[in-house]
Amino acid sequence: MSTQEEKRKYPRLSISDRSYGIRLRVNGSAVQDLHLVNLSAGGCGLEIQMAEARYLEMGDLLESVFLDHPDLPFVPLSAAVVRMLGKVAGKTGGYVLVGLEFQEITPFVRDLIADHVMERLKQE
Repeated sequence: MSTQEEKRKYPRLSISDRSYGIRLRVNGSAVQDLHLVNLSAGGCGLEIQMAEARYLEMGDLLESVFLDHPDLPFVPLSAAVVRMLGKVAGKTGGYVLVGLEFQEITPFVRDLIADHVMERLKQE
């Protein structure tokens, strides 16, 4: 087991299936052209166009984050930006990988996400 896996509190599902989506707003505007790349009960990873990520910073708290999949709860979540890879001064194209950690998530919603992730991991 790697050091990274040992630090994870919840199992993580890597996502390549475009049936998974995510919706969020930054500075009052909906973020376009973003993709959910992984999901756990503790948070998620996103791939966001550099132009859309220009207003995001480490530590930002995002409100009204919605997981968009028929088997997941479609409820507003808050999430903190805990990782950003690929955002560098002068970079104007490509993607940024953004790690979000869910904040103040109810145990019920967390369990629904955790159960979904575990079920999908069993199918792999």
